Amino acid sequence: MDWKTQILAILRSRKFWALVLALLGAAAAYATGEVSVWQALQAVIAALAVYSTGVALEDAGRPRP
Repeated sequence: MDWKTQILAILRSRKFWALVLALLGAAAAYATGEVSVWQALQAVIAALAVYSTGVALEDAGRPRP
C-alpha cells in the first residue's frame, strides 16, 4: 500500500475524525478558560492514547499477508 492510499484510508477513518474532534474540544476548552493547560494536556494525551489503542486493536485483528 503506497502512502497516498494510507493517507486516504486515515481520512476516511471514524477513529481519526473522533480524534480530531476530541483535540478541537480540548483546544476550545482551554481557549475559553474552562480548563487549565494541564487539564487540556491530559485530554490531548488521553485522546491520542485512545486513538492509538483503537488502531492497534484494528491492526491486531487483520490477517497477516
